[in-house]
Amino acid sequence: MCGIVLAFTPGAPTRAATIEAMARTLRHRGPDDEGFLAWDGTQVTVLGGADTPAPVMQAATPWQPQGLVGEQPGREATLWLAHRRLSIVDLSPWGHQPMRRGPRWTVYNGEVYNHPELRAELEALGHRFVTHSDTEVLLAALEQWGPDALARCNGMWALVVLDSERRTLFVARDRFGVKPLYLWRGDDGALLLASEIKALLVHPRVRAIADEAACAEFLRRGPQAWREGTEFVGITRFPAGHWAELSLDEPRRLVPRAFWRWPESSPDAEQVPFDEREATRLQQRYAELLADAVRLRLRADVRLGTALSGGLDSSSIAALVNAELRARGTSEKQEVFSSVYTDPALKAHDESEFIERVATQLDVRSNRIEPRAAGVPVAHERMLWALDTPPANTLMASWHTFRLVAQRGVVVTLDGQGADEQLAGYGRYVRNRLVHAPLGSAISEAHAMLAGMQGFGSHVGIGLAGGALRRLAGPGALAALVKRLGMGSDPSLTLAEALRGDFLGNLRNLLLYADKTAMAWSVESRMPFMDWRLVEFLCSVPPACKLHGGWTKWLARAAMANTLPAEIVWRRDKQGWPIPEQEWFGGPLAGWLAQQLGGSAFVHDLAARHGISLAGAPLAVRLRALNLAVWHRLFFEEANRPGRALGHGMLRENAA
Repeated sequence: MCGIVLAFTPGAPTRAATIEAMARTLRHRGPDDEGFLAWDGTQVTVLGGADTPAPVMQAATPWQPQGLVGEQPGREATLWLAHRRLSIVDLSPWGHQPMRRGPRWTVYNGEVYNHPELRAELEALGHRFVTHSDTEVLLAALEQWGPDALARCNGMWALVVLDSERRTLFVARDRFGVKPLYLWRGDDGALLLASEIKALLVHPRVRAIADEAACAEFLRRGPQAWREGTEFVGITRFPAGHWAELSLDEPRRLVPRAFWRWPESSPDAEQVPFDEREATRLQQRYAELLADAVRLRLRADVRLGTALSGGLDSSSIAALVNAELRARGTSEKQEVFSSVYTDPALKAHDESEFIERVATQLDVRSNRIEPRAAGVPVAHERMLWALDTPPANTLMASWHTFRLVAQRGVVVTLDGQGADEQLAGYGRYVRNRLVHAPLGSAISEAHAMLAGMQGFGSHVGIGLAGGALRRLAGPGALAALVKRLGMGSDPSLTLAEALRGDFLGNLRNLLLYADKTAMAWSVESRMPFMDWRLVEFLCSVPPACKLHGGWTKWLARAAMANTLPAEIVWRRDKQGWPIPEQEWFGGPLAGWLAQQLGGSAFVHDLAARHGISLAGAPLAVRLRALNLAVWHRLFFEEANRPGRALGHGMLRENAA
C-alpha cells in the first residue's frame, strides 16, 4: 500500500519543490521509498527523493531514477507523478515506482491479490516479466485487455497510468472504494489527484475553503464518504468502481465509466422460504469463498497479523488464517491485535473475555492495548489530520489497535470490515425482513428474535407493525409514513435493498476509517469480506438464510459453528469495536469537550446559521461538532497548516 500524486497543469507548469512537498505529506502511507516522474510532453525524466534507498538509485531497472528531485527544486513540468512506497510485495529495488512497461508509466496504491494467477495467464499470452511485483502484472494486464483488465483483478487499488505515446492518462479506483482517491480540477483542464486531501492542499492552485453546506450536512447527519463532494470546496472523490481516460491534448473532459455495478437481486427473494438442503450448500460455498479470500490476502513479503475484536467476523478470519498457515507448514504463531478496557468502570465495553476464548482455542499470540481518556486529546488531533475529513466519533479503538500493530513491527493486517452490511448483522435489518417476509415466516422469526437476541424488541415491533400496514394499505402507505416520521433506517425497503444501501453508503465511511487510521501508522489493512467474489455470492443468498431462527448473520454463524467456540458463534450481545465515549465525555473529558466546542467560532456560527442546536444535544451530535471544530482548526486556522506528525515517528515520540 502506498500514496500517489498526479499534477497535470498545462496552463502553468508545476515546480519540483511543489510535487516533492505534496508527496511528503503522504510519507506515513509510504515510508520505505519515494519516486517522481516529470513529463514535458516529449520526454520523461525519473527522479528519486530523500527517502529513495541507495539500492534503488543504483539498480539498473528500466525506471531507475536519474537524479534527486530535491537537487533541482526549480525544475518545472506540465505533468508530474509521485509515489510513496510501503514495501509489501517484491521488496527489491525492482518494486520501485513510478514503474514503466513500454510507453506506460504508473503510480499505484493498493494490492492485486490474484497477481500470480494473472501473471501465469499473461505469460501464456506471450508477456514477459522482470519483477515479482503486482504492479508490473497490472500494467501488463492493462496492456493486454485495456480497461477490461480491472474486472479480472481481485484487490483494492487507486492508480494513474501515463501513456506517453498516446498522450493519455488512465485513472481507476477499485470496485468498492477501499482505496481513497481525491481530485481537483482547474478551468484550464488542470487535474490534481492524490491519495489524501492534505497533499492536494499543498499545490498553489488549490485554495483551502471549507464547504459550508457539506459541513452543515455533516453536523446534522454525519459523514457521507459515498458522496462525490467533500467538506472542501472544489475537492471531490473519484468514484469507486470506475475508470476514466483523459486526453492530455483535450484535457477538459474527464468522464468516469463504471466497470462494476451492484448485482441485481430477484424481486421474489423475500418470498423464498428457508430450505435446509439449500442452506447447507450455501454454507459450504460461503466457507469456501471466505477461506480463499483469506488465502489470497495472506500474500505478502512482510509480517502479517489479524485485528481481533472477539466477534464472529474477526474471529472467523483469525481461524481461517490459522488454517492457511498450517496448510503452508508455518510454525510461527499468528499475531492478533485487540483494544480492551480493564477499568471496572468500563467493563460494559470490554471484550477481553471473548478475545481470550478465541486466542486460547486458536493458540495465537494475543496483543492488546487499552485506550485511555488522558491520551485522547493528542491522539484525536492526529486521527483527524490523518482522516482529512471529520468522522462520526473518535475512532480511538481502531486508532490504538493499529498503533499496537505498528509497535509490534507488523505491516499488514486482515480485518473483518464489510460482513455486517452483507450478512445482515445489524439489528435494524430485522425490521426489513419482518415487513416483507411471508406472514407465517414473519411471525415465527419475530417469536424467535424476542426469545433470543438482546435489545431487539423495538425492531421486532416496528417490523411486524410495518408488515401489517404494508399488507393492509400497500407499500406506498408504509413508505409515506416512514418519510413523515423521519426514521433513520427505512423498514419499507426489502432486506436486499437495505443491505445494498448500507454497502454502497455507510460502509464507505467505515472503509475510509480503516484505510486512514491504518495508514496513519504505516500499516496496510486488508479485508477478506470485500473480496468481489464473496460480495457477489452474498448478493444471491436469499434473506431467509441471512436472518433465520432468531439469529442475525445466520449463514455465517452456521458456517463457522464447527470452527469457533459456541460462545463466539452464537453470541447475542456482540459490540463492534466499542469505545467508552459516554463515560469519557461524561467524565474526565467533559471539560475538554466543552473547551473545544466553546472555542470554535466556525462551529458555533455554522450551527447558528443552519438552525442546529448544540446545547443539550445528544453525545453523537456533540462528537460530530467536536470533530468538525478540531478539523477546521487543523486545516484552516493554524498558521501555515503545520498538521500533525503521522507514521512510525509517533511511536518514537511515545517511547520518549
